[in-house]
Amino acid sequence: MIVRVLGSAAGGGVPQWNCACANCAAAREGHRPRRTQSSLALSPDGARWLLLNCSPDVAAQIEAFAPLQPRRSRGTPIGGMLLTDANVDHLGGLAALRQHGEHGFIVRSSGVVRALAAVQPAFAAFTRAPHRWLEAPLGAPCDPEGGEDLVGNRLRVRAFPVPGTTPGYDGRRSASGAVVAYEIAEPNGATLLFAPVFAEIDATLASALQSASVAFLDGSFYSDDELVAQGLADKRARSLGHLPVGDWRGTLARLRSRSRRTIFTHLNNSNPMLDPNSSAAAHVREAGVEIAYDGMELTV
Repeated sequence: MIVRVLGSAAGGGVPQWNCACANCAAAREGHRPRRTQSSLALSPDGARWLLLNCSPDVAAQIEAFAPLQPRRSRGTPIGGMLLTDANVDHLGGLAALRQHGEHGFIVRSSGVVRALAAVQPAFAAFTRAPHRWLEAPLGAPCDPEGGEDLVGNRLRVRAFPVPGTTPGYDGRRSASGAVVAYEIAEPNGATLLFAPVFAEIDATLASALQSASVAFLDGSFYSDDELVAQGLADKRARSLGHLPVGDWRGTLARLRSRSRRTIFTHLNNSNPMLDPNSSAAAHVREAGVEIAYDGMELTV
């Protein structure tokens, strides 16, 4: 399967419009790459495409990647999308795709995410024809009659809940299905794990990590207190539903037994991992883990 990183940043991107932190300033000045909000595109054949999350930057991301652009006067090679959660940075792009034609999109998410999105006018249209917003059965492969893989019958999709909460606009409630991860498997057994948000690595996520050929993981924050330490916000990573990468009991510590390709995505603008000369970035490299960037491509 072909994978393209459309966006690699957390909400707001890098630079964020209202932020003058060191990372945002470096991106504005051209010293480091700009990053749009987190999303992947994948395809079994280079012709039909599936989005993993749909960021508010989706229109610019499509224009930056020719295979996602229309091939006739009206149309799209994008069959649909898989949504991990109801945060605006992961489904806000639906509003930009509202002009899709008669065939519509197939959208898959947990029931919790669909319920939160359906009450918002900008997204409610995707619950009606010609679109189909389907509830992913958590823990089991998606039903073929429900548009199992959204791009044909080659890729098998499994959604499963991971520790996390609903978005801030919903009070950050703990609920099973508030955040999910996806396994997308080829017939040859190669598997992509997409888990850009999680509050902890539980037994289910740990098992999926052991078997995944390639894993895209939550890299939002390097330390729990980085927003506080930089004077950006009085919030900690864990209170926002993210497991820090570099803490002694954080994500890198949990990855010591994993030998396959691992990539951090969904990086917040406060994250020192964005500076390749930082000790945080060196820590990630020394662990054999990569940091995603916009335009990154790979084959699984």
